[in-house]
Amino acid sequence: MRPYLLQHGFEQAAARTPRAAAVRGAEGDGHSYGAVEAASRELAGRLRAAGCGPGARVGVWMAKSPAAVVGLLAVLRAGGVYVPLDPGSPPARVARLAEDCGLWGLLAEAERAAAARAWAPPPQVVWSPSGALFVEPGGAGELAPAGRVSEDLAYVLYTSGSTGVPKGVMLSHAHSLNFVAWAGAEVGLGPGDRVASHAPFHFDLSIFDLWATLSRGAEVCLLDAVVARFPQAVAEWIVAQQITVWYSVPSALVQMLPQAEALAASRLRALVFAGEAFPAAALARWRQALPQAEFHNWYGPTETNVCTHYRLPPGAPPEPLPIGRACPDFELAVWDEAGQEVAAGGEGTLWARGPGVMAGYWGDAERTAQVTRLRAAAAGAPPQRWYNTGDRVRQDGQGLLYYLGRRDHLVKCRGYRISLLEVEQALERCAGVEQAVVVAWPEASRATALVAYVLGAGVQEQELRRQLSAQLPAYMLPARIEVSRTWPLTSSGKVDRQRLGPAAEAARPA
Repeated sequence: MRPYLLQHGFEQAAARTPRAAAVRGAEGDGHSYGAVEAASRELAGRLRAAGCGPGARVGVWMAKSPAAVVGLLAVLRAGGVYVPLDPGSPPARVARLAEDCGLWGLLAEAERAAAARAWAPPPQVVWSPSGALFVEPGGAGELAPAGRVSEDLAYVLYTSGSTGVPKGVMLSHAHSLNFVAWAGAEVGLGPGDRVASHAPFHFDLSIFDLWATLSRGAEVCLLDAVVARFPQAVAEWIVAQQITVWYSVPSALVQMLPQAEALAASRLRALVFAGEAFPAAALARWRQALPQAEFHNWYGPTETNVCTHYRLPPGAPPEPLPIGRACPDFELAVWDEAGQEVAAGGEGTLWARGPGVMAGYWGDAERTAQVTRLRAAAAGAPPQRWYNTGDRVRQDGQGLLYYLGRRDHLVKCRGYRISLLEVEQALERCAGVEQAVVVAWPEASRATALVAYVLGAGVQEQELRRQLSAQLPAYMLPARIEVSRTWPLTSSGKVDRQRLGPAAEAARPA
């Protein structure tokens, strides 16, 4: 009996409904399941003929397009491991990741393929599409090679995380399927759904957009990266494309807040958000604008994809908003610094175990060991491998978890231990504030000072200080507050804290 692998859900959907819409490009070009199946099978044959096999890492350095989706599928169907590379990253950074991962081959458009040939060592460029969905006939070859097992790697996602140093998170077919099967069922994906692909393919939110959607006969609608920068254009695209399911980081929805009411007549039935805390006032406004839609708060680092979930009940969203309970097949624990379980109501670090946890970091056993621990669930039981998320949480008496921020977002300021998230949430309760980010700055006189960046229109610093003083003690008040109408964002759409921090300030011209 052959193992069930990540691509098999797509293959089964293509066999059931070959004429159904599968992928729609940013230009409105639609492609059926049958067309995508044929194109990916053809390219997979070319990959196999070139020597791609189990464990071979294949970089996909392409702009988001139907051709890129075909490329990802083809790598899986050829037995390889896909490594999505950020098309917006400088070539030098991509080259470092390619070297770190030891790419066997590369799928890239002509300009990027030319840049890759200058790398040392240069990967073989297996495919350089002209933009068309289909490729030159190369023979189907053998798909799903014998000997594959579900524990084999499916893809490697590079993330900087809180360290700023890229790390390749290794995810197996079993890991991916554990999430895809649950997520598709949780949102009720099926034929007729049109799912927005907002996240870039090198970001873990894309796993839902692509594989949950394509395994259940729904359609993936690719949002152009340029259009994604303009909230009004995104809202118009959602209506025009008749999107039913949206999944993004909260920052994307905060930026679209002025268009929330305009989306009331859209077909949106489910909004899923993850990756950041959602400002309470902004979330409440979205709930009012889209009373027909379900709202889902999902939590989890790339190393687990999603490990907790919370479906918001009808009415005003609770405050604070829980990240919910463990997803199926996950076991979670809240431990203190000594590794002891924290009682309900206490704060601690969230640990996770189960088939949804990563295999480790590519080529970095030391870093993998730093975030994992073997521990027995009970006396005499065999030890299990646990992963340290690095996030602080609190669990209430009903078992609901609440996110309190990352351990590295706790700072010492004027001798006090301060949670940057707590200050951000207080700012977001102030009138007119849509979102807030607080960073710690080194200062010669006081060692550390807090600087707040606020997104909002018509907000005055003096009034913000008045409202903050009613919520926070004096030692938690920011030394400086800057009001803006835009944020610098990472390639995954999150607020780029590094570009708001002291290093960015020092780099500004005098």
